Amino acid sequence: MDRAVVSFGTAARGASSAVLVDRSCGRCSTCRSGAGLWCSAPVDHGRVVGPDLPAAAAERLRTAVLAAAALLEAPAARTTLVVTEPGSPTAVLAERLVDGFVLATPCLTDDAVRAQVAGREPSGRAAVVVAGADVRSAVRAVRRGGHVCVPPVSPMSPTAGPSRPSVTELVQREVTLLAPRQVTDVVDRLAAPDWGAAIAAA
Repeated sequence: MDRAVVSFGTAARGASSAVLVDRSCGRCSTCRSGAGLWCSAPVDHGRVVGPDLPAAAAERLRTAVLAAAALLEAPAARTTLVVTEPGSPTAVLAERLVDGFVLATPCLTDDAVRAQVAGREPSGRAAVVVAGADVRSAVRAVRRGGHVCVPPVSPMSPTAGPSRPSVTELVQREVTLLAPRQVTDVVDRLAAPDWGAAIAAA
């Protein structure tokens, strides 16, 4: 499943700058199906996406784009929870790419966060959650029948650990897990001010 990391990465440009690079081949069956992030034959030199970035911020911005790509797989939602620090590049991209209210929080069990969501949603829970490392907590926090976005790799590991939900939990709560399929939709929608805000946040 780590193929996603190979097909979308960073490349250095001098000592202090870098760029994001989409290395999907565009020709394999996976790419043709619209899942270029999981390309089965990534190329050595791909397509540069976005502007030049400070080298120190490149990896954080790559992670933010992957999270945004997962989020764009979800249906529109009135409230979206993003497990990240407020003001982070991931939070910035989420706020700029989706309609509706986006709430960034590093802790889904925070009482203030729960109260804020409950004030907006009849069920008391968000319809979409962008998970961090603890996917299980995201599954428990989303409303029944909701969607949990899981960047940057597929959450369907054969071994379920403490941070991964069991199949039973997913079925009982009718939750759909969504992994990113490609970065094209994200980078095509980002204008210079969006990149600038994300870079400043990094």
